[in-house]
Amino acid sequence: MGDTVQETQHIAPMSRHNGLALMLAGLILMPLILLIGYWLDGRAQLVVIFLFLACMVMAILGALKLHEPRYSFSLSHEHLHFHHKIGGWSLHWSNIFRIGQPNLTRGIDQVELPYVGIKVRDIDEILSFMTPRLAVHILTEQRPLLALARRYGVIERHQFHDWLIEDDHYRSENGQHYSGAIAMLGHRMCHMRQLYGYDLLIHESSLDRETSEFVQLLRNYSMKAQAAKVP
Repeated sequence: MGDTVQETQHIAPMSRHNGLALMLAGLILMPLILLIGYWLDGRAQLVVIFLFLACMVMAILGALKLHEPRYSFSLSHEHLHFHHKIGGWSLHWSNIFRIGQPNLTRGIDQVELPYVGIKVRDIDEILSFMTPRLAVHILTEQRPLLALARRYGVIERHQFHDWLIEDDHYRSENGQHYSGAIAMLGHRMCHMRQLYGYDLLIHESSLDRETSEFVQLLRNYSMKAQAAKVP
């Protein structure tokens, strides 16, 4: 996809796709199924109940999709912003060391993961403005990455169990001290770097295109920001 770097670009996540259609379909079908159940007069009652519940789940799923932020990322000439319904984070392009797609290797097999990886120079830019709620969400969301590393033999069983519940005290390389959920996220970011080479890993559901294409888009912004600073 031949994207040109724009001054500001907003990314609408795939997780919002079809939210309105799902919700409306569920809301429309629920009364229709009740009418059909009334017309059947008790026959096939279990089937009617199952279909009604399925439509209810459809409507709820659509509503949850619409509850997600309209944009997951905003890309400007100076910053990369990530938006979430319970918070967000922001990075200067100059603080981003590397952008790529993480992978795991077992023998001759290499598996690319459905994540965008970001390695930062200064972790304090993330942790200083991170909300505890978002930190807890990220910690929970990254548990499958720990399990995957365990399955591929990258970490031992005792490391896996230790890293599931991180230490709640953390001191950054700059000497900044953190506690609670923010400290746990600081340790987790270090472990993600150790396992995958990146501090932040964002799942592809937050993107609007293929992971490799989104990686290239971020790299384009990063290169343009660096070129603008060259006298």
